[in-house]
Parts: sequence; C-alpha cells; structure tokens
Amino acid sequence: MEEEKREIKAPLNKQLIMDIGKTKYTVNLHFKQGTGETYKDKILKLIKRETEKI
Repeated sequence: MEEEKREIKAPLNKQLIMDIGKTKYTVNLHFKQGTGETYKDKILKLIKRETEKI
C-alpha cells in the first residue's frame, strides 16, 4: 500500500491547513474567549467529523 503524503502548515492568519492524501483540510483557529477549547480539541473535532463521513 502506498504511503500517504502528510503535510501540516501553520500560516500567520490563524488557520491550520492539513494536506492528507488528495484531501486538503483547513481548520480556523479562532476561539471565543472563555470556552476553554484548545487547538487539539478543534483538530480532533474535524478529524472525527471527516471520519464519520467515510
């Protein structure tokens, strides 16, 4: 099986762009104050949502 190319970039405009295989994911890293949400929470939420589609 061919290894997927994984590339993670963190640009200055507070977005995380992940290229995983042929799919490009963009996570906005803006937070409402006081929610206690972390970058890890946002990324895990995105991954969970995308894997449920499959």
